[in-house]
Amino acid sequence: MKLPLFILSIALLSACSKVKEIEKRTQSLERSTEEVSTTTEELLETTTVMFQQNRAREAEATREEKFQILMDDEAELGGRITAAGVYLRSFEFQLWSGNPTFDDQRALDQYYLDAVNEFTGRSADLFEKINLRRMSTVRKDKMEMSFYALAASLHLNHTFQEEQARNTGRPLVSMYSLIKNALKKEKERQTLLPHEEVLLSGINKEIMTEFLKARVDILSAFALRNLTDSSDMTLTQRAKSLIFRITGGRLGEIDLPEVYEQTNAATRNSITRYLDDAVATRQFLKTVDIDKVLERTLESAFKSIDLNESRTTPPAADERRVGIKKLIDLLLG
Repeated sequence: MKLPLFILSIALLSACSKVKEIEKRTQSLERSTEEVSTTTEELLETTTVMFQQNRAREAEATREEKFQILMDDEAELGGRITAAGVYLRSFEFQLWSGNPTFDDQRALDQYYLDAVNEFTGRSADLFEKINLRRMSTVRKDKMEMSFYALAASLHLNHTFQEEQARNTGRPLVSMYSLIKNALKKEKERQTLLPHEEVLLSGINKEIMTEFLKARVDILSAFALRNLTDSSDMTLTQRAKSLIFRITGGRLGEIDLPEVYEQTNAATRNSITRYLDDAVATRQFLKTVDIDKVLERTLESAFKSIDLNESRTTPPAADERRVGIKKLIDLLLG
């Protein structure tokens, strides 16, 4: 009887030892799991920080590079417009993902504030270099061209934000919409957000307003360029144009040859789009009690356009032609 009892005791001790060993292994595994979890969280946090830093650094470098083009005396209008578009698309609010871990609403509000602080500061530098009384879309002043380039590009959005808007239904936000919302809220005496206060404080309000006025002119000029051909002017038209420029618009007129009937559908669509955007900006300015009259050269040119309606035999009915004429009337009205 003693032998079996001894064997049973040995078996029990062996079982207890195995249980303790399993417990130790389990505890070790739990510690390892916790360590891995902690390491994963730390890695995720580090990756998130690196992503934010890289995004901010790359966006800032892009904006710096493109604004240097806008301040360059050598760049032409096309290059300035391209640079302005990339510059305005590269603010971090354009790249906001909505990720609750690092791109929450508080982050977005800060991106808006950072963007308008930079934009108003850089715009003030540019604004000092232009003469509003002489400013015209037909002049070749480099800084004026940059001002017009920014004005024409204010509405642009980064493709990332456009994709986010399609996937989430969030509204698109541009520098143009930020400026308009600020002016509208001020008109309605609503409380302004911090970035809206920056846009409308001191001289910034004047600069933002002048951007919108310049936007009306430059978009109208783009439409006019596609609607006419200055290289085909007659001697009479050139003489009237010269008199207009010499007398500062008191005599003569800008009478450009119309080419609507020679244009294709794509060109007609672009004319409509430019005019529609110009009219929309002008009408918005009216809602905040700001009157905008077309720059006198543009005004004279558009007044001379009748889209061949004065011919003995009127052109055939054309909805696009009628729509363009209505938009021109709205610009001049």
